[in-house]
Amino acid sequence: MNTEPWGTLQEPSSDSRVTPLQYLLSAQGHAVPITGSFDGATTAAVKAVQAAAGLVQDGVVGIRTWRHLVVPLQAGSTGDAVRALQSFGLREGPGSAPLVVDGGFGPITDARVRSFQASWGLAIDGIVGGQTWSFLMADHFPSPWALVIEGAVQAVNSHVLAAQHLLRAHGATIAADGAFFALSGAALEDFQRTIRSTEIGTTVGQLDWPHLIMTVQLGSTGEAVMALQSQLPGLTVDGVFGPVTDAAVRDFQAKFAPPADGIAGPDTWHSLFVPLFD
Repeated sequence: MNTEPWGTLQEPSSDSRVTPLQYLLSAQGHAVPITGSFDGATTAAVKAVQAAAGLVQDGVVGIRTWRHLVVPLQAGSTGDAVRALQSFGLREGPGSAPLVVDGGFGPITDARVRSFQASWGLAIDGIVGGQTWSFLMADHFPSPWALVIEGAVQAVNSHVLAAQHLLRAHGATIAADGAFFALSGAALEDFQRTIRSTEIGTTVGQLDWPHLIMTVQLGSTGEAVMALQSQLPGLTVDGVFGPVTDAAVRDFQAKFAPPADGIAGPDTWHSLFVPLFD
């Protein structure tokens, strides 16, 4: 849950994840028409997968069912599971063309997978394993939070400084140096133990961000403000929420997280951690 935000699908639905689901069912030998519509035939195939896996046969595709449907993919893979991956489009940015659904995991698919992994803070290895599949299959509303994994650096993952400043805001004595290495990972584990007893690890994930973020606004000061400033282009990260920071927050909110009231609360923070073109 903390690092794999699988979503849920069931009949009836025309969600964009239905076509990938149908390709995955086909890859397992189920003769499901690729219609993009979660219908009775799709439900029957899902129940067959669930029966074979010893799961509850309810036709609802949740985390346990997804894990029995997806298969690891990488450069050189072929078949309907690759078509499932390619049917997500995996655009490189706004306006870019989606992937061709040809069932061949070639250089273009590899590059798009790596771009997707980078945008969500995943390990950029081109291997579509459980974690990458989980972000592909995540519910759209609300979208998941991007991760910060141990070993991440600010130059590759733009959320590293935010994580470090927020940990410092909660009492950690780590440096906010843009390198999320062992000391930052240990500080995260200490923080996690203050809010729960399970899902402890060195990745900042879905259960962590909502507890790490702090609402800030004009007049606020400190590490939480520095975390916010690190996510908005062109701002000096000085920890002072003055008129310039206020204007930058309102501009961001007007585009991506209305209302543009200058108060950086949960919705604004979340929008800062969602890739703009996914």
